[in-house]
Amino acid sequence: MKLRKLFLLLSVTLLALACGDPVEPEPVKLVAQPASLSFDAQGGTLDLTLTSGIKPTVTCTESWIRLTEGSYANNSFKLSVTAEPYTGTSERTASLRVIGEKQSLMIPVTQKVPQVQLAVDKTSIAFDCFGGEAVLTVTSTAQPTVTTDATWCGIAAGTIDASHKTTVTLSAGANRTTTANSGTITIQCGNDQVSVKIARDARKAIATAPATALTPEQVFNAMAPGWNMGNHMDAINNGVASETVWGNPKCTQATFDGAKAAGFKAVRICTTWEGHIGAAPGYQLDTKWLDRVAEIVGYAEKAGLVAIVNTHHDETYWLDIAKAYNNAAQNEKVKDAIFSVWTQIANRFKEKGEWLVFESFNEIQDGGWGWSAAFQANPQAQYKVLNEWNQTFVDAVRSTGGNNATRWLGVPGYAANPGFTITGLVLPTDYTSENRLMVAVHDYDPYNYTLNNPLVRQWGHTADKDKRCSDYDEEGVVAVFDNLKKAYLDKNIPVYLGEMGCSRHSDEDFPYQLYYMEYFCKAAADRLLPMYVWDNGATGVGSEKHGYLDHGTGAFVDEKAKTLIGLMVKAVTTKDPAYTLESVYNSAP
Repeated sequence: MKLRKLFLLLSVTLLALACGDPVEPEPVKLVAQPASLSFDAQGGTLDLTLTSGIKPTVTCTESWIRLTEGSYANNSFKLSVTAEPYTGTSERTASLRVIGEKQSLMIPVTQKVPQVQLAVDKTSIAFDCFGGEAVLTVTSTAQPTVTTDATWCGIAAGTIDASHKTTVTLSAGANRTTTANSGTITIQCGNDQVSVKIARDARKAIATAPATALTPEQVFNAMAPGWNMGNHMDAINNGVASETVWGNPKCTQATFDGAKAAGFKAVRICTTWEGHIGAAPGYQLDTKWLDRVAEIVGYAEKAGLVAIVNTHHDETYWLDIAKAYNNAAQNEKVKDAIFSVWTQIANRFKEKGEWLVFESFNEIQDGGWGWSAAFQANPQAQYKVLNEWNQTFVDAVRSTGGNNATRWLGVPGYAANPGFTITGLVLPTDYTSENRLMVAVHDYDPYNYTLNNPLVRQWGHTADKDKRCSDYDEEGVVAVFDNLKKAYLDKNIPVYLGEMGCSRHSDEDFPYQLYYMEYFCKAAADRLLPMYVWDNGATGVGSEKHGYLDHGTGAFVDEKAKTLIGLMVKAVTTKDPAYTLESVYNSAP
């Protein structure tokens, strides 16, 4: 059998030679020994042996790898591979490309990270009752894992840097309870673990501050007439409040000097905080945004104006009552946010005098403005939540002490609607010997004349019947004010109309707008109701055209604006006994 196989092989070989096709031997298989290389962080040199029928070509594109060729004999190629020392925080890799006789292969190379003892620069952190931020620096081999058992403290770990350090930011919200908190931050890297103890003080009991009673007459004399810098610091885009995104220019000192020169005594600095509030549970305010609010408050102070700072369009975002009134856990979360946000605002301004007023909210409602099915079915459920929120606001401000212990505070009712306010608002418990709270409402009555689109063209008893809202336009305004007077002013509780006004009407119907402005403001003034005209900077004619002052310069946008504001000032300041609401009524167009 063996001879037969040998004969067949010889026959094939001879046949191939006869045909002129030589038989090529199989190439030597390209093999690396070892098949991969691994360096520690110190680097160094490792030997590599390649089996190849020809002297192979070996390359590497990584600069931290250096190749040193050795001998090549008997199909064996010697090579030294050197890796530089490494200080990185994650394993690095490279590949050696080998090209031999009609063959190639890739040899993986890895280098480990240096081993660093896990350490932290603090062993304990203590927050006061207002919370705040603190920073830990962790030293570790690789990116550490950071966790906490403290639900009241948030953690944000940065990315480990080239020096093996990681910055960890702790964010604690203000403590609205009288119970102190403690917890542990746990840092892990591989099998190593270290801990940091954290604590937060309890809120101190708020002492009753001696104060004189705040009267409606005092508030009226300080505030009327007032101007809203609207669609400005309350402008918002993609969930982030920004001063100019709704078309108004940045305000300046001239803005407030102009408001003062126009006859205004006060300005409502409508401020939205959405997009500038850190994550729960810390709710830390963005410093740049708070600084800009403080700068604008300074403009008002220098101009000699009373200033109101509030939370404005936040009711569409984190102050969403629709999600909170039937969800106890969500409601508590919102109250935590309210307390943390307002303690930060209050602490920033605690040394400012009584000319600075805080207003808790703007127009809290569930999206239906008091006419949603949910509200109509059970208004008390949402009244109750808003009353709790107003109480949380008062607790937050008063807890900061200083001038905040007796500062004037404005609290709105549901949707800032006068009727819903009278029905559902329960004034918060204050911590002053005499009342220092004011009720804030808005009044754009009648809506179809002042705001709706299309606008009812005329207003008042002399208007065409088919061009006015009703036969009782004047009576409707007076009725709202008399209801507020009976509910609050007669009980020595101040009320202010935080927003009012009327969208700009056409030249033809403008005389009725002049009459509306004067009648409304005179009726309010007679009842000691300060009024703040809404100014969104929008010029022209039609719905939501409320421009009066240029928000960048403080100048009137036109003569019509100047005339309208002049009527506000006239209604508030005229002492002539012959100037009465009846005389205004009799001068209707």
